[in-house]
Amino acid sequence: MANCAAINPAAGSAETMVSTVDCYMQSNVQAGYANLLGPGSMFSYGLTIALTLYVALVGYRMIFGRSTLNMGEMMPRMVMIGAVLALTSNWATYQVLVYDVLTDGPQEIVSAINPTAGKAGSINERVDVLSGRMVDLADAWTEFDVRPEQAMPAGIIAEPETLPATATGITAFVAPKDSLGPNMLLLSALLLVLASAGVLVVAKIILGLLLMLGPIFAVLGLFAATRGLTLGWGRAAVLMALVPIMAMMTSAGAVALLEPLLTEMYVAAGQGIFSLRSALTIMVVVLVMVAVSVQLFRIGRTIVSGWTLAFGQNSTSNNAPVTLQSHHDSAQPANVIYNERMQSLVGSIERSAMATSTISAANQRAILLPQRFDGDSAQARQDIFNADRRISRGRVTAVRAPIKAIRNAA
Repeated sequence: MANCAAINPAAGSAETMVSTVDCYMQSNVQAGYANLLGPGSMFSYGLTIALTLYVALVGYRMIFGRSTLNMGEMMPRMVMIGAVLALTSNWATYQVLVYDVLTDGPQEIVSAINPTAGKAGSINERVDVLSGRMVDLADAWTEFDVRPEQAMPAGIIAEPETLPATATGITAFVAPKDSLGPNMLLLSALLLVLASAGVLVVAKIILGLLLMLGPIFAVLGLFAATRGLTLGWGRAAVLMALVPIMAMMTSAGAVALLEPLLTEMYVAAGQGIFSLRSALTIMVVVLVMVAVSVQLFRIGRTIVSGWTLAFGQNSTSNNAPVTLQSHHDSAQPANVIYNERMQSLVGSIERSAMATSTISAANQRAILLPQRFDGDSAQARQDIFNADRRISRGRVTAVRAPIKAIRNAA
């Protein structure tokens, strides 16, 4: 394992904490990969068994006619086997394709969007400077408030009101009202470090754990029953890569707002002037940054939840033809029985009618029959109606066909 530097508060808690976590994450992921896929490990045997079963299942489907030997169906399977072998056989390949993309990719994206905030180190250094100034101001403010000439106005002699002794026997001489400003600055410094470097550290630790388990989930992606686990792992890894991007952008914006406020307050403190309004403004900016940082994980989860993987899956349901049913077809009774002879009979009538008549534009598949005379009596119309039959097939509309015409067609 590489020798990683310890966290040094004197050099800046944010910068040293993020750098130390990066060092430990890379060394632990590399060591875990070597132990997981080293010679004689159980996972290497499991990988061999999984690949053998996958190839056997592909051959079984081809033997029994459930799969065809064409480029469109075999290419995704070959690519999947190649990807699994590449990610589980060499750390250099895994580092370039997975580790560097998820760890160094966020910084590259931030550099393209905002060149001044492209490096997490520069942002963390500025956060350390600001938090250090807040702590210095809080200390100077506390020392200024506990001076005897600041306790009471000139000419008024009064005993300072002391608070009860603490557990260590140290008595506080600063009244709560006087300590409000320093406490606000101290709390702002703490929340600033947590909302910037803290979010980065949490995301990096979780991402490191996911990268250590990456080869296992890569093998699980071979089979359809366990492919959902691989997809879930990919969503979680992408989420932990998106959070640092948004966290660095948020930190850059907050630092840009806080720097002029702290500079002005720092200059005023040198003249013995401490403004509670300035401390309140700083705390409000930091609290807004904390609220945004809390929502980063929820925003990232919303983004990655829409990611679906259809590679290598059966998509017949998506490619199935869509059949539009008319109102007449949907209203067919449930007791209609399919009759092959009747279907061929109706097809013959259709062909004969189409050959001898012109097709109407309103109903192109309707069977046109000879027109009846308007002068027919009611009894004649009733006899013709009784002799007719109503035939329907698929989308063919209901048509009256005389029995004689049906016999001729048969």
